[in-house]
Amino acid sequence: MVDTIVASDTIIHVTRTIVAEGLRPGATAPSADPYAPIIADFRAAMTMLKCASSERVLRLGISMAQLHILYTLQRSGEMPMSRLAELLNVSLSNATGLIDRIEERGYVERTRVPEDRRIVKIRVTPAGSRMLDEIDALSDDLLRSVLGRLDRSKLGGVAQAAAALRSTLEVTTGGDPLDRHPASIPSPRSSSTLRGVEHSANQPPARKD
Repeated sequence: MVDTIVASDTIIHVTRTIVAEGLRPGATAPSADPYAPIIADFRAAMTMLKCASSERVLRLGISMAQLHILYTLQRSGEMPMSRLAELLNVSLSNATGLIDRIEERGYVERTRVPEDRRIVKIRVTPAGSRMLDEIDALSDDLLRSVLGRLDRSKLGGVAQAAAALRSTLEVTTGGDPLDRHPASIPSPRSSSTLRGVEHSANQPPARKD
């Protein structure tokens, strides 16, 4: 667990350094594109929020790959292992390995269909739901802390801009307005990427000679 946290903290530190470099004056050339500065600020803000959120998630002993799976199950409900692998864009064996590790923590459980015992379904346990609620609360607290630092006169403009952006995203992507998680978690990735996330998180930190 300590090795996981150290390795992940290193990744977060490097990401923050990259973001900081990008925010330095003169780091990017002026653009005639009116959307460019908005996109740049949005990306930088989202990256910093993800870094801060990742640190809090790591304290719970959950990797981002495992969190992605839990949110997928929470949104879509109980599903066969084969369907979960399809949604994650990984092989069945990789999905099984990821679920094994989450099941050990008591956050998911396997059930078999009575009519066909060969079919294994996966669902989030009450403990898993409580953990996701805790992560949501941590994210809300972080955002409240950020918003609390803004001048109150600017909150109205931030609220209007956020609402406009969300409604436009829903129209553009066909997203569910009741689903609060799609933008806060990684999109489905290749099996090699998911394996890499799990592998790097479990590697011991490099020795310093």
